[in-house]
Parts: sequence; structure tokens; C-alpha cells
Amino acid sequence: QGYRRVWAGLRGLQLAFYRGPQDHEPLELLDLGELVTVQAKDGVLILRLRGQEVTMKMESWEMQEMWRGFILTMAKMKMPRDLALLPGHTFQLLQALREERQRRDSAVTAATPVVPSCFFQVTRAEAELLLERSAARGNLLLRPGGHGPGVSVTTRQELRGTAVLKHYRVKRDPQGYIIDLETPHRCSSLAEVAQFFVRRSEGGLRPLEPEYSSRL
Repeated sequence: QGYRRVWAGLRGLQLAFYRGPQDHEPLELLDLGELVTVQAKDGVLILRLRGQEVTMKMESWEMQEMWRGFILTMAKMKMPRDLALLPGHTFQLLQALREERQRRDSAVTAATPVVPSCFFQVTRAEAELLLERSAARGNLLLRPGGHGPGVSVTTRQELRGTAVLKHYRVKRDPQGYIIDLETPHRCSSLAEVAQFFVRRSEGGLRPLEPEYSSRL
């Protein structure tokens, strides 16, 4: 009484409830990142999350213990020591833990941009001076931006004996980077940002070589 029959599945740190086994859209999602405790009591699992309590009833004690193990393992990223599982279920749980660790490691790697060699930890003024002193070895560099999670591009070219310095903003978004031009240009990586300016200048711009970063 008071229960509804649903199918459940774990999606990383999300516990999803479905109307049936073929459904793709969940009825409800629980964020296991908010999990406080999981308690097995009187034939049910009681999940206490921050600001919410959910009671789950399984068809057997074995199924209840397996769900307790999976929920705690995904939430804490380690297998509880007090589980009473069959060897096959323990193997499934360990395999799921390995796969989730790999998934999270891959997500962190994908979220961390690969920094090209022409990226320097310098200010706008330092970038101008660095390009002036290293003109023979490159005239384009990337540096930290002052506009949130993005970078800036600084270029220096000699035009009719006059040094022309330009600065461009490059914004970060979930799909990569957007160069802030009159017609914005999207790139998938910082290396592609640098190459865009090389192509656009028809080779007039060259990325600055990293060994000149100390010549300030």
C-alpha cells in the first residue's frame, strides 16, 4: 500500500525510475550526489538524501541487498564491506565500479583543454613585450583572458615599418571555443584557435615558440 511499481536503473550518479523496461524517458531522477544514508529495514530500502527521503521495496532480500550495494558503490565510489552478495553479484558490482571510474576519468579528461605550446601565462602588457622581444621566433600567442572561462589571442605584425598589435577574445562553451570576431568563428580546441589565425593571415602570423617565455 502506498507503493507504485516501477523499473529502476543507475546512470552514473543518477537513480532513474521508469514506467516500463522499454521506456527511455524516466518518470523521476534521484541525484545520488545528495545521498546521506541507505538503510535496509523491514524489507525495504530507505534512501535519505538532502531534503528528501525515498522508500524502495524489492521482490526479494537478495535484490534489495544488490540495490543497496550498487547505490552505495556509485555514491561513494567504493564497495561497502558489509554486503552479503553472491559471488556473481559481487563480480557485477566490481565491474560496474571499474566502468564508472573509467567514465568519470574520461569526463575529466574531456573537460580539461589541451594547452598548445604558444599559450603563455602573461598579462596583456607582458604579451605585447614578449612578442616584441621575440619577433624573430613568432608573432602570435595565447594567454589567459579577462572575461571568464576563455583565453585571449595577441598578435604583432610589422606593416610599413609600424608594429600593429591586436588582441582577440576567445570564449569557452560546451562545444569548444568561439573567436569573438565580426562573424564569430567556432573551434574545437585551443590549437585550432591558433591555426585559424595562421590560415587567416595566410602565414603572416606564426605561433610563438615556448622557449622564449622567459624573455621578459
